[in-house]
Amino acid sequence: MGTDFDDSREGARTFGNYIRSLRKNFYGRGRGKSLRQLAQEAGIPPSVLSRGERGLLDLRRPVYIERLAQALGVPATVMKRVAQLVTPEDVVYFRTLRGMGGPWVRLQQVMERLRAAPPELVESVASYAEFLLSRWEQQRLQRKTG
Repeated sequence: MGTDFDDSREGARTFGNYIRSLRKNFYGRGRGKSLRQLAQEAGIPPSVLSRGERGLLDLRRPVYIERLAQALGVPATVMKRVAQLVTPEDVVYFRTLRGMGGPWVRLQQVMERLRAAPPELVESVASYAEFLLSRWEQQRLQRKTG
C-alpha cells in the first residue's frame, strides 16, 4: 500500500508527463515548444520546468498552473482540474494519440476551426460531445456487466 508521499510523488510525475505531452505532442499553442521556450514564456526557470516534467518537483501549485496554462493555451481552470484527476494511464493514452491519424486528426482540425466560433456554438458542441461520451460509457458498462 502506498503512502501519501508516494501518491503525491506519483501525482507530480503524472502531471509533469501531462505538461510534457502538451508541450511536445498536441495542437495549439504548446505544440512543438522546447522546454526552454515554454519556461521562458511561462516565466518559470527551465530547471524548475525540467524537474517538474520528470516529477521531481510538483508543478500542480497554482502559481505554476496559471503560468503554464497561459503559455500552453489551456484554460487555467481546465488545467487545475486535470492536475487533480489525471492518472498515469491517461498520460500513456495521450501519447498514443500522437501516432494516430484518421479521426484524431479530423477532430483536431474541427477544434481549431471552433476557436473562431461564437461561445454558444462551442457550448453546444461540448454538450453534444458530453452526451455522446456518456452514452458510449453507459453502453460499455452494460457490456461489461451484462
